[in-house]
Amino acid sequence: MASGSSGVPEPAPAPAGAPAAGAWRGRLRRWYLRLALICLIGLGFRLFYLFHWLHPAAVQGDAFYYHEAANLFADGRGWPDPYELRLSGRYLADAQHPPLTSLLLAVPSLLGFTSFLSHQLFSCLLGVGAIVLVALAGRRVAGPATGLVAGGIAAVYPGMWLNDPLVMSETTGILTCAWIILAGYRFVDRRGFAEAAWLGLALAAVMLARAELALLALVLVVPLVAMARDVAWRRRAALLAVAAATSLAAITPWAAYNLSRFHEPEYLSTGLGSTLAVTHCPATYSGRDLGWWSFDCVLALPPPPAERSERDVFYRHAAYDYIRGHYGRLPTVAAARLGRTWGVYRPWQQARLDTIELRPLSLSRLAMVTLWVLEVAAVGGVVVLRRRRTSLLPLLAVPVTLSLATVVVYGTTRFRAAAEPAVVLLAAVAITAAASRLAGPVRSRARRIPAGQPVRSETDPGYPT
Repeated sequence: MASGSSGVPEPAPAPAGAPAAGAWRGRLRRWYLRLALICLIGLGFRLFYLFHWLHPAAVQGDAFYYHEAANLFADGRGWPDPYELRLSGRYLADAQHPPLTSLLLAVPSLLGFTSFLSHQLFSCLLGVGAIVLVALAGRRVAGPATGLVAGGIAAVYPGMWLNDPLVMSETTGILTCAWIILAGYRFVDRRGFAEAAWLGLALAAVMLARAELALLALVLVVPLVAMARDVAWRRRAALLAVAAATSLAAITPWAAYNLSRFHEPEYLSTGLGSTLAVTHCPATYSGRDLGWWSFDCVLALPPPPAERSERDVFYRHAAYDYIRGHYGRLPTVAAARLGRTWGVYRPWQQARLDTIELRPLSLSRLAMVTLWVLEVAAVGGVVVLRRRRTSLLPLLAVPVTLSLATVVVYGTTRFRAAAEPAVVLLAAVAITAAASRLAGPVRSRARRIPAGQPVRSETDPGYPT
């Protein structure tokens, strides 16, 4: 160390080419400040949507279920059917929907904020949490710039916020699917037991938000661990066991609760039967509602049992009977369902049908057009990540799982919500890659990079973060 004129030793200069720790912290701080601004913008969009279009809202349908279930749970009354309790005063054990959405809404209820507006505002905050997770996932996938672009799209893209003030499980599905994407890439990077446990916990959260996404165990978690390169098979088995144990530990309290209160075995939800019953009948296998759902399906059935697990079994058997008699229509119906979910089959009709859930028609149409743009960009993102040899499985698993579930039940905008984080992230990868390529020649001339030295940018996966 050299001494200055004051006699105080001066620190040795940092090694050439090594980023200073202070500069690194400064970049990180600026990144988070930009993300905070993006989150404020996203919250502003959601609050404007809430107070300009939806407030005061009619509390009905699934929103009524989640709202009332949260308040009943916060009051210590367990998990009854809130519709039956309101209409007849009868307390019937129920699990029409998995519990996570209502459990989260119970947080403000426990603090005394039990109104539907309070739950709408809290749901908007959950939507902002999804922005943060999408941005963090984008940063891990393709660098800081991609993270901010992904967060920016998540803040303003209607597909990410249309459900938030409606108080629907799609908000929780988006939040947990953004989490499992991030957890998937964290496992790809480190492949440790802590990462496997984190992945298993994210899987449990996804399942407790949307029961059909339990398929992610087979589409994402098992292959992600099994394909871990340079890891011995014995260690892979141990990692998979840790992920499975963590997931089961998180789900077991809810599953055990259900097994103790229903006549028939139920684990995550009693809603599969009723969903299948409204989607497998003549009204949904042809005509105007092809690929959607219809109450005509259940109106044609005998009255079901009152006990909810027995009702679930009754509706499932009715749907299976209809499917067995109409195998020939299944490919056409499946194609229509996929088309409705991904906005390519009767999109304007689907936007009108979505108004049954109080979605404004103009915003649904805007979301549809924006989706088409992002879908094209997402294809470009797949190409970019494949060329970079970046694992695509965490990003593609949710859309694939969602598509499989759609084929089984029905097609609707709501089901696509869980895949929106993946669409946004892939589109952000394509956008930042295109911007980097366009800016590359200008940067090269400005900086006078010596021949043979590569140009690095924050969009490069190897850029220090």
